This record gives sequence, C-alpha cells and structure tokens, in this order.
Amino acid sequence: MTSTAAVSMPSSEAEAVAAVTTQPFATVLAGGTLLVPQHTLGQVEVERAVWLGRAEMDGISRSNGRMTVGAAAPLAACARLDAPVGPCAADVGDNEVKAQATIGGNICSPVPYGDLRGPLLALGAVLRWADPDGTHTGGIADFAASGGARPGVLLLDIAFAVPEAGSFVALRRHHTQSLTAMSVSAVRGADGNVAIAATGAAPDACRLLSAEAVLAGGGSIAEAADASVADADPYDDVLASAAYRRRVLPVYVGRALEQLGE
Repeated sequence: MTSTAAVSMPSSEAEAVAAVTTQPFATVLAGGTLLVPQHTLGQVEVERAVWLGRAEMDGISRSNGRMTVGAAAPLAACARLDAPVGPCAADVGDNEVKAQATIGGNICSPVPYGDLRGPLLALGAVLRWADPDGTHTGGIADFAASGGARPGVLLLDIAFAVPEAGSFVALRRHHTQSLTAMSVSAVRGADGNVAIAATGAAPDACRLLSAEAVLAGGGSIAEAADASVADADPYDDVLASAAYRRRVLPVYVGRALEQLGE
C-alpha cells in the first residue's frame, strides 16, 4: 500500500467486520499475494485497506466431525488438512506464497486463481460472511450469487464435514508456471455418496453431477468419467483450449475417483 492509503488494523473479527462494512470502498488485505502486486503496478486503486493480520481470523479447528477454517488462515496451514483441501492448498504457488496467501483470499480471487473453490464445492462447505446488512451463511454458489468479494463484504470462515475420504488431482502444463489449468476434487461422505467438483472445466468451479449420478446408480469409474463432460462448459484461455479441457476432463475425473478408492 502507498502512504496515501488509509490502513485499518483490527484486532478482532468484530473490529474487522465493522471496519469493512462501514467504510466506503474499504479493500480487504490479508496475504496480499495478488492485491499488492496489482496495486504496485497501478492495476488496482486502494483508498482504504483493512489488514486482517491481527484480527485473529486464522484459526483452524475440528469439532463433532466438522472443520472450521478462519478466512485468514494461510495456505501453508491449510495444506496440512486432509484431501481434497490439503493437497489443493499445497499445490498453490511456492512456499513463500503459501506462507502469505490465505484461504479466504483464494476463494475470493478470480479465475484462474481460486483453486480452493473446487474442493470446497465438493465438500459442500458453508461460508460465513458479513456485509452492511448483517452476517450470512451459504455455499460457494450462494456467496458468489450475493456478489462475493466486493466492497463492504468480509468473508469470515469456512466450515465443512470431514469426509470419509477425499482426493485431489491437478492438470499442470509447463507454460502455466504456478497456475492450475484444471483440477478435480472428489469426496466420499459418511453416507457413502460421492461428490465431484472441478475447476477449469467451466468458467468457475462446478459440480460434476452427471458423473455423481452414474456412481450413485452403480456405474463404473470409467462410465462416471465419461459422463463428466455433460456438466462441463470449457473455455479458451492462455492456460488451455476449450477442446483440450473437454478431452482431458474424463481422464482427471477417473484419476480422482481411483485415488478416492485407494
């Protein structure tokens, strides 16, 4: 941040909520791995910043079979969690990035970032966030539908049931450096049902409901993998073409499901 930006440093979640929801155009600053470079390059203007480094929003706890992760928890800490969240967090950037970047910042980042939206979508995670109208809870899609990361909104924490098993696989290409062109997350819940989600198969993270239905009906992994393309909406970007994404999606769905069964 430049010397012309006003910076608030709240010391609690309540203070952070007040700072973000009552200050017009307040920008949330957590790890800053995207915001700071963008600001330095003049791509983003910051008038007021609310830094979460002292807000005690970085806790990770487990109780009654559920994990609760504070939005300011660094990815280095999230990388120690079970699949699919742990391996996904470990796959983001280098060690320096993981030490600074936060799970909340990742969730709120635009494509092709936002890697963790896939695992959290598969887990049916519940997000808690605050805005000028109060505190809200909902899934990844609900948070996005509400406007997601915008001025006046602060993501507080993420909660999800610990699955019986989880898996995560990512498509890496040499020219993409630290960016993931596609990933697939799969989880098996206590009820035995399997949920599958992907990033890079559509403009945002998506559930692969057709593949899930095949498995629920007793179909094979190969059949479920083939069915996954029915829920894809692939696109072209610098990481991969739409045609390539469509072609490799079944391969990565198959790998995630095989890993889930190990």
